Amino acid sequence: MSNKMMIRITTVVVLLAVAVTFAYGAEDSEKITFKGGYTKAVMKEGRQVITLSQGAVVVVGNTVFEADTIELSGDNYRYVSGTGNIRITDTANGLSISATELWYDRQEKTLTVEGWVEIQDFTHEVIATGAYLSYAETTGILLLQIEAKLSRHTDSGPMICRADSILYDRNSLSLALTGNSSVYWKGNLYESNSTSVDLEREEIVLEGTIRGTVDG
Repeated sequence: MSNKMMIRITTVVVLLAVAVTFAYGAEDSEKITFKGGYTKAVMKEGRQVITLSQGAVVVVGNTVFEADTIELSGDNYRYVSGTGNIRITDTANGLSISATELWYDRQEKTLTVEGWVEIQDFTHEVIATGAYLSYAETTGILLLQIEAKLSRHTDSGPMICRADSILYDRNSLSLALTGNSSVYWKGNLYESNSTSVDLEREEIVLEGTIRGTVDG
């Protein structure tokens, strides 16, 4: 008989009302904390998956993910995906996002939402909505598409921007509106093919075919 033995282990763990914290990689100090009324963990090497439901909550750094169902998957649980009553709270960046599904890459720090999404940027007094979102946390750039709308409070009243696509740079406080763009501000309406907005300086630049209505 050989004195060497090969053992293959597949472990399935089902936990009820559990809260667990673990490091996802020895080379990285970031921790993941998760809990759910029902939790299923498959720990097979190369296919580790944790599925949470019934009040699923996952905390990664300063970001809290809440949903009906959340799944952690990939190497070192790189991916966070979820469906149903999604709420994402990023306290460090002052963001709150509501949606019906999400896909988050913890390594690239990117968030993708397909479906209706609502965003509150408390830091810059911005509210935005759309039917698709991609957000790069490291660059602070949000891309909203399909019936995209972004509103910001100003001393002269709300500035309301609409377009097929809105690129919002949170670092430079600038917007790039593309396709059927319009800006309503101070009782005036500006419409064009594409529009650039500097939210900090409150400057609007229109390009292409331009239409507007202003108080004289």
